[in-house]
Amino acid sequence: MDKETVKQIIRENQEFPLPPLVERDVEIPLDSSKIITLSGPRRSGKTFLLYSFMKKIVQAKINPEKMFYISFDDPRLLPCTASDLQTISECYFELYPHLYGKMNYAFLDEIQNVKDWELGIRRIYDTGNFRLFLTGSSSKFLSKEIATNLRGRALNFEILPFSFKEFIRAKGIDASVDKNLVYSSKRFGVKKMLAEYFETGSFPEVALEKSENLKVRILKEYLNTMFFRDMIERYRIRNEAVIRELIKYFSTNVGNVFSQNNIWKWLKQTHPLTKKTLIHYSAYLEDIGLFFFLRRFSFSVKEQLQTKRKVYIVDNGLRSAFGFRFSEDRGRILENTVFLELKQRQNRNPFSEIFYYQDHEKREVDFVIKERNRIKNLVQVYTSLQNFETKKREVNSLFSAGKNLKCSNLTVITFEEEGEEKIQGKKIIFKPVWKWLME
Repeated sequence: MDKETVKQIIRENQEFPLPPLVERDVEIPLDSSKIITLSGPRRSGKTFLLYSFMKKIVQAKINPEKMFYISFDDPRLLPCTASDLQTISECYFELYPHLYGKMNYAFLDEIQNVKDWELGIRRIYDTGNFRLFLTGSSSKFLSKEIATNLRGRALNFEILPFSFKEFIRAKGIDASVDKNLVYSSKRFGVKKMLAEYFETGSFPEVALEKSENLKVRILKEYLNTMFFRDMIERYRIRNEAVIRELIKYFSTNVGNVFSQNNIWKWLKQTHPLTKKTLIHYSAYLEDIGLFFFLRRFSFSVKEQLQTKRKVYIVDNGLRSAFGFRFSEDRGRILENTVFLELKQRQNRNPFSEIFYYQDHEKREVDFVIKERNRIKNLVQVYTSLQNFETKKREVNSLFSAGKNLKCSNLTVITFEEEGEEKIQGKKIIFKPVWKWLME
């Protein structure tokens, strides 16, 4: 690695004006003694989060020379190995020798492009000269691998595409500032934005793109490159056709309970594969952050592991671009939206866990929110409760689960209905999704 090139890159990035930033609702410490790692899908906003950290450092009146930013997507730095990270550190102190021995800030983007990066990072961390901030894409920078490779030195934060609050903030409406938003005329704009959020999702680049045609093109490119191609390369998958079928199946069936055995029986009619291979492929799709598989709640951990799971996708837009669409989409998209918001909230609360619930009579509640050793909230999702029989079924399932799980915080999320009802002393709250998303 050429030292003069490295010094040039460090200085270029220090002089580069930070772009406009959308504030994200994630609390990440700047003064932690741990290495801070940001994982998650590519294009979900991790680089811009690094920029926001740099902006906060400048706003805190800290000398800008005390931080540097390096992106390992920069072809001038590739190929790069663990020993080159030490070279980068040396270049920084050759530029600023007076800062050696003091605490500085290193922002290292797309670190997975560095061969054996964990060895170089551990070496830099152990010198005590830097607070380290790293990003990497889910397909090559798995959170479970971070924990193993950095051996207790790191705190990982999973970064997803925009939440709905962040989505409307990017478009000029800040629900955190305007406390009366739900009563003002802006609410009509918010509802219109919700329709867009349902259809094309919330990857930052897509959210800020004005052309509907380009939005779809970008989403399809995301699937074909950063999810599909990265996964094929990482896991050396030979049966690409099966992966495509599996992605389409899960995309179409978000919110549904699925059986690996049934999927295998269906796929093996046209594709030669073993059940073990299918299970591995499904796990890979979860590892790279494209899908989430939700377990059924049980007080028995063994039973949780053995029961069928429900599937959700990381972004509604990806489902629109790749899934098979039909008339029930509104309900599926609504449920996926609620799951993604619960996932965002879980990422901000390390004590939170999400499950679904089904009793012995097959009565189901969409989401069980567990916090430490108690059930905090039960959430039922349905498009509309105008039909009396539908309302009776959904409410009874929720009430029964509340009784069985000793939870009195019961919520039904719909498109428009709002209000409260009491059943045998238990209060059930009905909320329109657009209001709930802005809480």
